[in-house]
Amino acid sequence: MSEYQDIVLRAIETAQKQGAQHARVGLHRSQSVTMTWRKAKIENMTSSGEAALVLELFVDGRFGQYYTSDTRDDSVRAFIERCVAMTRLLEEDPARTLADPARYADRFTDDLDIYDPSAETMTPNDLAASCKELEELALAHSDVPVFDATTYANVYMGQSCKVTTNGFSGEERSTVFSRQIEMVLKDGDKKPSWDAYSYRRHLADLRSSKDIVDECARFGAFMIGQKKLASGNRTLIFDRRVATQMVKKYLNPLTGMSLILKNSYFEGKQDQKVASDLFDLHDEPLMKRGLGSTSYDSEGVSLHPMTIFDKGTLKQFFINTYAGNKLGMAPTTGSYSALVLTPGKRSLDEMIADVKDGIYVLGLLGGNQDNVRGDFSHGIVGVAIENGKLTTPVSEMNITGNHTDLWQRLVEVGNDPSLDSTHRIPSLRIDDVSVSGT
Repeated sequence: MSEYQDIVLRAIETAQKQGAQHARVGLHRSQSVTMTWRKAKIENMTSSGEAALVLELFVDGRFGQYYTSDTRDDSVRAFIERCVAMTRLLEEDPARTLADPARYADRFTDDLDIYDPSAETMTPNDLAASCKELEELALAHSDVPVFDATTYANVYMGQSCKVTTNGFSGEERSTVFSRQIEMVLKDGDKKPSWDAYSYRRHLADLRSSKDIVDECARFGAFMIGQKKLASGNRTLIFDRRVATQMVKKYLNPLTGMSLILKNSYFEGKQDQKVASDLFDLHDEPLMKRGLGSTSYDSEGVSLHPMTIFDKGTLKQFFINTYAGNKLGMAPTTGSYSALVLTPGKRSLDEMIADVKDGIYVLGLLGGNQDNVRGDFSHGIVGVAIENGKLTTPVSEMNITGNHTDLWQRLVEVGNDPSLDSTHRIPSLRIDDVSVSGT
């Protein structure tokens, strides 16, 4: 038995002795070291660690969730005693139950390979070397007028254990390594900026510093000389980073809680076609070395690949046990882990070459969204596409529309999902989007 399991099992035992009929207890500890580098020296270095004991109690038909960072035995016992007493004061809620124990079965037991032991031996000198290399490459870059650069390197290690009173027990260890650069560029009186990064579970998988800097310079060039275009409807190609944001915004009201609150444009749409055939979206929680990979969810339910949209047809909502009980629906899981949109065959460059009048969207600037009707509005930055060529950098423009309509007009999916993201969403082409400018 690990130290983590020992702490969690003692907490479970204490909760039951105090009168809890059921409990779900999780312990998470993490350590992270981040270095910031600027002007050939360390600007900042932070080393942080946290521990959190998460206690979910089911007492006499009532439910309470509590957190503490003090995991000493005496403190935990006193904490649980208070929590059980507080839970007894809450309103009864018969929908609050643990997951059906049958859903803990058939858990994926192969190694997801999300832990790299080299994290344990990394030193500040290793982080400094990465930061220094990024900065030197950026300041020597000839493609863009670099005014300043700030670089970052980070290593994260996490370990967690979760146990329930009705049969679940699980432990996970994970690591994340990252390198990042932010370039500040010269543009007259303006100082626009752009960033690029690499995030991976294993140190050896990080992209080279040159690749990261070259990407930052390539996109940074589109921040110089930005203008507004005339308003009108245009073809948009969403860069894969923005495409990921747009897909996640579309999925916002796909949760059980949204259905409970009557706050979802997906209500009543299961098994109906609501998007283009190309919107073929899956949750893939078991990808080796994936940034979102895990074998069980926050309730301990075993995870497996799940189809969310099958060629535009909505197949699943994200329904945890509570929402399932409230709605009378079969539970699935409370949220997605790693979204994967089935990629197309063509590259981003090939997609751009086919557009006569459009915008290659590189970033979203704020905005709002109505999860009942589907209306949205977002500011954008990007670059105009004219006759298949990238031309004028653009900014201070807005895109507006309705999600229930927008995704019907998805006409192409690229072949370029990023490995530096939790989600594998390629670049997307959507036609006839309203863009407001001058």
